[in-house]
Amino acid sequence: MTENALSIVHVLSHRKVRRGGAVQALLLAQAQHEAGHRVLVVVNSKSKHGRVHTSFASWRERGLTIEALCLARLDARLRLRRRIADVGADVVHVHRNDALVAAYFATLGMRRVALVEQRGTTRALQTSLVRWIHERKRPHRVIAVSAAVKDALVAEGVKPERVAVVFGSFDVDRFDPSRIDGSAVRAEFGAGPSTRLVIQVGALTAKKGTDDFLRAIAVLVRAGRDVRGVLVGQGKDDEHYPRIAAELGIESRVLFAGFRTDVPEVLAAADVVANSSTGREGLTGVLREAAAMGRPIVATAVDGNPELIRDGVTGLLVPAREPQRMADAIASLLDDPGRTRTLGEAARRFVLDEMHPDVRLKRVLAVYADAIAVASGRSQAVKA
Repeated sequence: MTENALSIVHVLSHRKVRRGGAVQALLLAQAQHEAGHRVLVVVNSKSKHGRVHTSFASWRERGLTIEALCLARLDARLRLRRRIADVGADVVHVHRNDALVAAYFATLGMRRVALVEQRGTTRALQTSLVRWIHERKRPHRVIAVSAAVKDALVAEGVKPERVAVVFGSFDVDRFDPSRIDGSAVRAEFGAGPSTRLVIQVGALTAKKGTDDFLRAIAVLVRAGRDVRGVLVGQGKDDEHYPRIAAELGIESRVLFAGFRTDVPEVLAAADVVANSSTGREGLTGVLREAAAMGRPIVATAVDGNPELIRDGVTGLLVPAREPQRMADAIASLLDDPGRTRTLGEAARRFVLDEMHPDVRLKRVLAVYADAIAVASGRSQAVKA
């Protein structure tokens, strides 16, 4: 450990790594590890024996220490308390509600351990227990992934001085347009020389506006455009959205690509990246990745999205639940290659300046310093 290094325990509600919050937590833990801090990652497990899911293997190979506990169990919370004491934790950083509840009770009486919570959604605090915890003096600080999330927390009664806004980050090696070629994915997706691919990455759900995306593609097809809509992700009802595509008469112009691990290549294949979310987002993660890839983006102006997609500067914004407006915005980009290039370049510059892992690390460490001061009774001031 380097001089002034911290001992940090990340506690995740996630049982396995897919995308979203788990990846964001691991990216931060990896950056902290590489900066010389002592990092332990505790993940959730269905098993009382605490088996780490195989999806964490690649992160272990990068040097992260990862253990698993069934966070809902009382004995596991006692083991978590012992591990926090064993590593001499300065900070316990929790990700999602199950982790918050487990770590809150595990750290009771540990007055010099700073408890920091990560919040990535504008959804309400959800349970009476979580609300009760937020009424206490801990967590000492809350990190919101966007100003929209902070506003939602303040509206729920969380004191604004306890909340710091720190954007998420992205894997700078994987999401680099100079290194990634999307041509193989374009061929796989059946895009001919004149076909334009409009791609949306995310769960196939009402929240993600999947039906609005399909309706926007239908508008483009009816206008005679050679476009193909691609949905990358999964949903609980695998037949629901294909039925909507069939009802719209565009089943041959839409590809349901399912869950993919080659997201950088998928984004590189896109002529336009769309996001039709209807709300309850912190700041849609795939937008950060699409911007890092320098892709032209059309997104709905919900929650934290406008903090990244600045209309006419780093992409185009449209109202949620208006597929005609989304189709018009997509068409405007398809018709103006110069503008798409300018928007994509500006989006990449923005995320490199504001969402690079090094930037996130510096800002999170500033929040930790403040939380540690509050936990030890030395300060009540927010510095980030």
